[in-house]
Amino acid sequence: MTRPPMSRLSLATGLLAGFFMLWCLLAPMRAESEEGPKKLNPYTGNEEAIQEGKKLFVKYGCSGCHGLGGGGGMGHPIIDDVWKHGGDDATLMRLIKGDLPDSTMPKFGQTLTEDQIWKLIAYVRSLYQGDPALKQW
Repeated sequence: MTRPPMSRLSLATGLLAGFFMLWCLLAPMRAESEEGPKKLNPYTGNEEAIQEGKKLFVKYGCSGCHGLGGGGGMGHPIIDDVWKHGGDDATLMRLIKGDLPDSTMPKFGQTLTEDQIWKLIAYVRSLYQGDPALKQW
């Protein structure tokens, strides 16, 4: 049994429908990348908060895993572009609080206030040595 040939009109209609569906799927991703990541941390770039964050980093043993300068050791480096769970502010807050289920990092949500965690994140951001174009904050 042979099929009748597809008309040019139905072929064009099918292609247009396919392109429209593809555009609908990709448009939200394009809009998100144009907006960039949400900048949530009120202390990013604040030198006083960064110094307080450094003290917290040492006091709570973060340097034991990530190294004093953030270059890693037992834990992942925190100075580059590679983040296991994502490097945006909201994800780092959830990671440090202990709200990411598949993380092996200690949970500090009961120990540190959100304000302290933001200062800690500000310190981590100050250590960044990766490509400035890849910053997610």
